[in-house]
Amino acid sequence: MQSLNRPLARVGYLSIVAGSIVLMVGLVLSPTRNLRAEVAPTDQLEAVAAWNQIVTVLDHPRCLNCHQAVTPLQGDSRRVHIPLVVRGPDNHGVGAMRCGNCHNAMGNNETSGTPGAGTPGLWQLAPISMLWQGLSSKQLCEMLKDRSGNGNRDGAALIEHMDHEPLVQWDGIPVVTGSQ
Repeated sequence: MQSLNRPLARVGYLSIVAGSIVLMVGLVLSPTRNLRAEVAPTDQLEAVAAWNQIVTVLDHPRCLNCHQAVTPLQGDSRRVHIPLVVRGPDNHGVGAMRCGNCHNAMGNNETSGTPGAGTPGLWQLAPISMLWQGLSSKQLCEMLKDRSGNGNRDGAALIEHMDHEPLVQWDGIPVVTGSQ
């Protein structure tokens, strides 16, 4: 197994793992529980294992750094963001301390090491409705399924978000896969 630090490799991996969200949701949180009887135990174990991998990624410091209530954090140590930035009404900071001032479409600034992503104005804190630090696995699953707080995304749209959202691709989370 090899650790990958490349966002695109991670995104491909997340597509495979995120594809199991729908099955996992049906197995674990189905209100009728009738689906359990129709799914082979092997499929259930694979779905639970895939969901556990998703939780591991979502609980990684680089995800949690921007899924904060007031101010972003930095790095794997989750230190306070320097310079100090706060959320602001549009999730992009306030006054002269706006996320896009440093994090912009230029990509990774080699001099400062500041990452950027996508179009100008894209870099921001996650919406308040998407704060998941401290949630249990079940609570996280329920939150992700709640379309009123997840950007009105169904399972397919969540997978699309993980595949193509520039901020998701720029987080630099190392992924361990068995394929390389």
